[in-house]
Amino acid sequence: AQPGRNLILTLDLELQEKAERALQEVEGALVVVSAQTGEVLAMVNRPAFNPNLFARGIRRSEWRQLLENPLHPLTNRVIQGQYPPGSTFKPIMAAAALEEGVITPETQFRCQGGLSFGGRVFGCWKRSGHGRVDLKQALAQSCDVYFYQIGQRLGIQKIAEYARRFGLGRDIHIALGHAASGLIPDAVWKRNRFGTPWYAGETLPVVIGQGYVTATPLQM
Repeated sequence: AQPGRNLILTLDLELQEKAERALQEVEGALVVVSAQTGEVLAMVNRPAFNPNLFARGIRRSEWRQLLENPLHPLTNRVIQGQYPPGSTFKPIMAAAALEEGVITPETQFRCQGGLSFGGRVFGCWKRSGHGRVDLKQALAQSCDVYFYQIGQRLGIQKIAEYARRFGLGRDIHIALGHAASGLIPDAVWKRNRFGTPWYAGETLPVVIGQGYVTATPLQM
């Protein structure tokens, strides 16, 4: 903001108010972004704090209360909370698999509730299985086994490449301080971090947005 110049926010006041009512005082984050422009239309973080405390000069007792609150009200979960994205990661993997030609929309796999690999069973959230599903059905039903198959065909390097092309694992350019970048793992990262190679079995949880993968709500 500068004297004599209007400051126009991207926030939609009505949508912001609805978002705050929807989240109420539940611990969490809610963000609404325009798919066309990337503008943030609503952003809510809970628990919150009263910023007027800082405007008048915060008391030591108030500052201590904020710091010692186990729910961390000073953390903006929308841009700083780093969580496993879970099944919201699957559309990115679907796009990667189609782009790389390892599947078509009509490609089918059978889900019997899990996939055996490397001496262990990687389960699907639906223990009874989804049966035979194509890509559209796998996305609609969030079939883990279908995406395990995709992960085996893509490999961790392609998974990481496409995730980063979608903006994950990197800084988000937003005019708010201390935004986290999340983590998209690959073989180089693991060797640098743990001094060990990437094992094929580690790819399966990654492709369904678990394992080492983290992202912020705003990134997703």
